[in-house]
Amino acid sequence: MSTSDVLVYTRTAGYRHDSIPAGSDALVGMAREGGFGAEATDDTAVFTPERLERCAAVVLLSTTGPVLTGPGRATLEAYVRAGGGLLAVHAAANAEPGWPFYGDLLGTRFAGHPPLQPGLVHVEDPAHPATAHLSAEWAWTDEWYDFTSHPRDADVRVLLRADEST
Repeated sequence: MSTSDVLVYTRTAGYRHDSIPAGSDALVGMAREGGFGAEATDDTAVFTPERLERCAAVVLLSTTGPVLTGPGRATLEAYVRAGGGLLAVHAAANAEPGWPFYGDLLGTRFAGHPPLQPGLVHVEDPAHPATAHLSAEWAWTDEWYDFTSHPRDADVRVLLRADEST
C-alpha cells in the first residue's frame, strides 16, 4: 500500500446490510481511481498505529455493534485526534454503542428507522467539497434514520438535511 491508503472496514456484530460487498467494491474502486491504495476488510487486526499511519482515510461501511477491540478503539481514536480522516457510512451510526468517543465524534447515535420511503434531501452546506457538485434539493428513497439526539446540538457540520415533511 502507498502512504495514502483508504481502509474500508466492513465488520458487523449486528445487522449486516446486503449492500456491503457492492459498497466496498465501489469505495475501493473510487479510491484506486483517485490514486490511493485501497483495502477492504473486516479484520480487527488492521487497527494498529503502523497500519493507520499509512491511511488518508478510514471508512466504516455499515458497521454495526461493537466491531473494534479495545486496542483498536484506542488506535482509531488516536488516529482521528491526530487529524486522520474518518467516514462513517449508513449503519456505522449504529456501531460501537459502548464507546463514548465514537458517539461524540458522530454527534448522535442511531435510534431506528421506518421502512424505505421517498423524501427530499436539501443541501445545507453547498460550499463544502462533498456537496458543492450537488443540486440544492433532490428526491431520494431510503431508510431515513432517526437519531437519539439532534445532530445540530453537537459540534458537527451538517452537510445534508432530510425534509421530514416529505
